[in-house]
Amino acid sequence: MEKRPVSMRQIAKECGCSVATVSYALNRSSQAKISSATRLRIIETAKRLNYSPSRMGTLRPARALILIGACPGDTANRRTVLLDLAWHLGQCLREQEIVGLTLEVSDLSAQWAQIQSLQPDLLFMLDYNSQAVSQLDPPCVQPIIFLDSNESDPLYYKVLPDYPSLLRLAAQRLDTQQLFLASESPLPRQLLPGLAPEDCFFRGSGQSLSRFLASHRGRRGLVIGDLLAVEACTQFPAADLAVLAALERPALFPPELTVLSLPNRVRAAAAARTAWSLLSLDYDPEGSTLLLLEAEG
Repeated sequence: MEKRPVSMRQIAKECGCSVATVSYALNRSSQAKISSATRLRIIETAKRLNYSPSRMGTLRPARALILIGACPGDTANRRTVLLDLAWHLGQCLREQEIVGLTLEVSDLSAQWAQIQSLQPDLLFMLDYNSQAVSQLDPPCVQPIIFLDSNESDPLYYKVLPDYPSLLRLAAQRLDTQQLFLASESPLPRQLLPGLAPEDCFFRGSGQSLSRFLASHRGRRGLVIGDLLAVEACTQFPAADLAVLAALERPALFPPELTVLSLPNRVRAAAAARTAWSLLSLDYDPEGSTLLLLEAEG
């Protein structure tokens, strides 16, 4: 006998709630006052019963918002990389038949009502962390995927370079045991094992790149950020540097620079696959929310 698809009515019966409540929860609508516990119970029940959202037929295509944090301290270099990442993400979402809309947001709380009026099913946050969403009113009920962020909260999905692996690869390629780091954006200390604070430069932290590089002359280092690497190579021997490149523009760099590649195209594809898994409920609720990507080079 052919197995009949699971309906919202069956889920409602299992959860002891109305079909409307199930619909609101599975469609992540912010129009209904549903507790987080109720939403979680409904989603877990739907997964247990092998409910498939694709059987709903008449629903609009899934919609994802790509939110780029417009922070006062951001540099033009950082904006270039984030906009390139957002473009690739939009392309990957289109391939997954997910509508992607990109917004630059200067004040998330002030613009939250406008964002919710677009009825997103999922949010990508570039250059944000969980502190930005913890005080939102109404609370965020959609899944969130952070990209290129220093976020560490296990509640949210993150797509990040595997920094410990990256540091090992850079040290190996540069043949050094005393690596230093220069990064376009701040990174949490737990992602940088073995690096002393004085061996780390973060743009926007008040440090001077020229002074930092001068104090490390004679050593070898990793630069995270394509355009930061271009700048560093004008002040430091390129042969003593490696770059984690995201823009896929090798002509930017002098030939003696060691290039380690993790293109925005690859980061975007990984994030889009994660989005599809979340929207189709095809994921392990007990699994890790951290997706680490390894660089090549």
